Amino acid sequence: WREGMTRKILMNILEEKLQVPGLINSWTYPIRGRIDMLLTGIRTPLGIKLYGDNIATLEATATKIEMALKGFDKTLSVSSDKVNSGYYLDIDLDLEALSRYGISKKTLLDTISYGVGGAKVSTLYADIERYAITLRLQEHQRADITTIKEIQIKTKLGFFPLSTFANLSYIEGPSVIKSEKGLGVNFIYITPKEGISVKTYKDQAQKIIDELSLPEGYFIEWAGQSEYLESAQKRLMYIVPLALVLIYVLIYLALGSLTYATVIFFTLPLALLGGLWYVDWLNFNLSIAVVVGFLSLLGVAAETSIMMVIYLQEELEKLKGKFSKVQLKEAVYHGAVMRLRPKLMTVFAIIGGLLPIMYITGVGSEVMQRIAAPMIGGMVSSTLLTLLVIPVVFYMIESKKAQKC
Repeated sequence: WREGMTRKILMNILEEKLQVPGLINSWTYPIRGRIDMLLTGIRTPLGIKLYGDNIATLEATATKIEMALKGFDKTLSVSSDKVNSGYYLDIDLDLEALSRYGISKKTLLDTISYGVGGAKVSTLYADIERYAITLRLQEHQRADITTIKEIQIKTKLGFFPLSTFANLSYIEGPSVIKSEKGLGVNFIYITPKEGISVKTYKDQAQKIIDELSLPEGYFIEWAGQSEYLESAQKRLMYIVPLALVLIYVLIYLALGSLTYATVIFFTLPLALLGGLWYVDWLNFNLSIAVVVGFLSLLGVAAETSIMMVIYLQEELEKLKGKFSKVQLKEAVYHGAVMRLRPKLMTVFAIIGGLLPIMYITGVGSEVMQRIAAPMIGGMVSSTLLTLLVIPVVFYMIESKKAQKC
């Protein structure tokens, strides 16, 4: 890594230099790409699964989608599966002849499979080396379709050539047939450009695909990281409200006051402002990792606000009964000052622990940075909330209580 080199610059250099006719580059981490492949069958960050019942139509439609997305300026690379054809030996069994001679389809097919392909009958051991011993017909007995037709099949009535029980011919067909959900499927592999989120790309690309007319009975599904995003969003719909309710309940249990629990809870959004600003300044997209960082920030902000209220209440209890506004102001001032040192210790400890994450570039750093960024920025605004806003709100509430008394 020479000076000034980044992953993005290196990727652009390799993309320019590494151009092989007929091949398309897909840039990702090896382990990440392997995990995506195992979970979704897609080797790229994003992909499309096109479903249908005809292989030729699937390939033609997938190529049509590929060409449309190649013209999309947010696409780094896109490639669809190409069905390579090959010649195969087709064996059309004559069920009537099989029944007449009293042999099963399995017997006939096993004879062909073992005679032409070979069957393992034993293993040769040479020290630690092992070699399979296979048995099959001689070369001149399986050289072409004519000789294969003459393979003798044993029946109860004697031996008869294979052509007695089946019609053999060469046919052209696809080398690989993919199927899911009881339908044929063709994969379209997509790598978006750096700096665009998977969701943004998917939403914009979907509009392009909607303009294409898919054949009747054919449909698409997005796969890859978009699957993880949709799954996580469904869970967050329940997790985020539950986390907020738990935070409110814990604040109430800690203070024993519904008034202060409500005040602290509704001032917590002020603590998020610093995190939002820092995430925007870093040009990070809103992702699951960022949401997790904000939830963590809410917990820390609530904790420090609770501690501030406890310090203020302790100073207020020292007045023992009635007090004037001047005394209340002094109590609030002393309570806030006492909270200054532990609050700053909390802020510096969190920022000092998380800030190095923003300067690492290794594998997984992009996820950790998006979790840490809301915490780092949010601790600054949380400090202002705890030291300035909470004491002012506490003074206003207690002064109104004193007036009623």
